[in-house]
Amino acid sequence: MLFVSLGAFALATIVVNGGLLQHNWKINTGNTNSTVSGKSTCVAHNLTVAATSDNFKLLFPEPANQVAATESVVELLQTNSSSFARANAGQKIITGNYNIYGQFCFSSDSEAAKHVQTIQFLTHGDTLDSTYWDIAPGYSYIDAAIGAGYATFSYDRIGVGKSDHPDPIQIVQGPLQVEIAHALVTLIRSTQIEKQSFKNVVGVGHSAGSTVTQGVTTKYPQDFDAVILTGTSISANYVTAALASFDLTIANTDASGRFAGLSNGYLVQPIQQSIQFPYYRFPNFDPKSKFSLPLSLTSALLSSIQTSRWESQTNKPRPSVSSSR
Repeated sequence: MLFVSLGAFALATIVVNGGLLQHNWKINTGNTNSTVSGKSTCVAHNLTVAATSDNFKLLFPEPANQVAATESVVELLQTNSSSFARANAGQKIITGNYNIYGQFCFSSDSEAAKHVQTIQFLTHGDTLDSTYWDIAPGYSYIDAAIGAGYATFSYDRIGVGKSDHPDPIQIVQGPLQVEIAHALVTLIRSTQIEKQSFKNVVGVGHSAGSTVTQGVTTKYPQDFDAVILTGTSISANYVTAALASFDLTIANTDASGRFAGLSNGYLVQPIQQSIQFPYYRFPNFDPKSKFSLPLSLTSALLSSIQTSRWESQTNKPRPSVSSSR
């Protein structure tokens, strides 16, 4: 999903001010399962993460209805918009305990699994969750990675999937995303996971997940031995057009009913066309598929404003990071 990574470049500039003041772990009983093909073994965990970050304090109300949500998008994307400048009230320390869903996958061949020294840390993009890495038989990044001799750890970023959905404007921001990713990497490096320990950790990001990964390499260069960034770019030329094509709708009004109970600050792409336009080129996708999950208003909109500010202030695109070592 190329768009989301372009729109999320702000995270890499924002997170420089973030700070992990404390973190600890509570690991509940693992739930053993497999990838969708059955080729690889996986163990799911719910992790309680205590994290602190330096977020933006935004004087930006949650949209009261769809009309207000659409107007917010219009105001933030218009040429020479001052909406963010007016809403930005400086920095605010955010601290809390967050439930993060994660899944550790490894070879079903126990003898082969014992010799694996490198684990890939997988961070998904916006409007997706961790199942992006294991979509269907024959379309599983996890199976491919494990077949190549790696183990994997994938997780639902905060505000997505089976992880917590806190305040989508004040809490679900780039700095906290990066601090949580860093804390998860710290856990992988410092403890055994299902009796496994690893010599190397490779950060793998997709789209906005690539931007989170860049944020980690910027602030915590020791976390990853190598980095793989996909669905990303150093150009933000078409962020506005892509964001507008999302046709963002308040998630709790989605006809499927899947997102009932979420606050109005979580938005979703409502129809097939709004998913196809920024992501897919026909005939290279299955028109019957619909894969979209809510993203927070700040994830969708703040990033494009910040990318524009970076480029206007420095006269160059946000730099890309390919490796931390």
